[in-house]
Amino acid sequence: MTSTIRNLQNASFTAAKITKKKESSLTKRSRRAGIYSIMLLTDALAVWIGFLISNAVLLGHPFASPGLKLGLLSIPIFLALGLNSNAYGRTALFKSAGATVRSLAALFATLVLISFVLVGLSILIPHHPSFIALGFVISSIIVAGGRYVCHRFAKRMLGANPLSELVIVDGVPHGPIFDQPVIDAKKAGLHPDISDPVMLDRLGNLFRSIDRVIVACPVERHQDWALVLKSTGVTGEVYRHYRSAPADTYARGLLNISQVKPLTRVQLWLKRAMDLVLVSLAILFLAPLMLITAIAIKLESRGPILFKQQRLGHGNRLFNIYKFRSMRDEMSDANGDRSTGRDDDRVTRVGRFIRATSIDELPQLFNVLFGTMSLVGPRPHALGSKADSKLFWEIDRNYWLRHATVPGLTGLAQVRGFRGATMTRADLEQRLASDLEYIQRWSLGFDLFILARTFGVVIHRNGF
Repeated sequence: MTSTIRNLQNASFTAAKITKKKESSLTKRSRRAGIYSIMLLTDALAVWIGFLISNAVLLGHPFASPGLKLGLLSIPIFLALGLNSNAYGRTALFKSAGATVRSLAALFATLVLISFVLVGLSILIPHHPSFIALGFVISSIIVAGGRYVCHRFAKRMLGANPLSELVIVDGVPHGPIFDQPVIDAKKAGLHPDISDPVMLDRLGNLFRSIDRVIVACPVERHQDWALVLKSTGVTGEVYRHYRSAPADTYARGLLNISQVKPLTRVQLWLKRAMDLVLVSLAILFLAPLMLITAIAIKLESRGPILFKQQRLGHGNRLFNIYKFRSMRDEMSDANGDRSTGRDDDRVTRVGRFIRATSIDELPQLFNVLFGTMSLVGPRPHALGSKADSKLFWEIDRNYWLRHATVPGLTGLAQVRGFRGATMTRADLEQRLASDLEYIQRWSLGFDLFILARTFGVVIHRNGF
């Protein structure tokens, strides 16, 4: 299946015929990330060079202390203000004037803030104002010039449209389609089957590097396609006919679907950066405990130390989750068809202890390190998990929306006490409501709050 997905991702489709195209080494998303990095670097260098030139003009030495210190102080403040004002968003790639103005406004605000700090601390030296004024003028000129060059470079690298778009035609007529890759869903074997995790994984992998998906399909499949797009975290629209008005029934009847907004690419990068810092420290700190646990598992029962299970994660893509094995190897449940009970005969003595104390979850720190999970997010469930003898998505179609963000080692539902076996419909609904609320409320501070609360529920009465 993986090779099939790669073939789909590397192929150019038309509604009449599927043809191969020359493989590109970089997606548009990768190119945009590179251009954003260049913008950040050139803006930082503009401030640095501006103050060095100010030093050279006013003191005759470019590396004199005043300009050197003020430049170093200005750069992080300037970049933070620029990021906050969307000076580096997608519009910066094709509307350079507005982004340049926002960047210059951030630079001006930075220098005003620094001036106030110097005055407030009574450390303003008489020649500081001239340094600041000249540095601002020179930096502004370099910033504007750098943005113009980046804009021209972006047009050359990305073309007229900086976004990577995909059109899916699913059983409806369409007119000529230009400048966009098109998939005939039937010929490609694609359909929005929300009861088939393998198909959702296939679509999730296809959309991995796509920014916007346009689907043209019959009315009866509108809501299924809308749910697929929302749950994979991709921007998209559903149409009755390609290039017609959006379907009126888009997202209708799906509870809260219009309110569930996936994390943006920048938010996901920030979340990933925090994960890498914290999980690296956690692995170093918990390594002795994990080693002792591994030895105890091996001494008590035959079989592997780790239990591996396939689950759906971010964008409905399948991944392998890792846990310390807590059951007898010959009785392990690879699909999760049977929920673990309080006196489950499959669980070993060591397993009962590590499940009650959540130690069995520690190998998922490596899932976080590899990027398939985050420290905080909706908990990923086994594909065969059921409540009231029904699969989770059979109880509530909105279940798939929780995959619009990265699954977590802990989450809002867990710190609220909704953990352990999901036996009833109410159990699932409580978890799902918390997961969707988490996606809506996400911030780095909220993640840290949930992590802090997690220490209070590590040992829980439902941990069996």
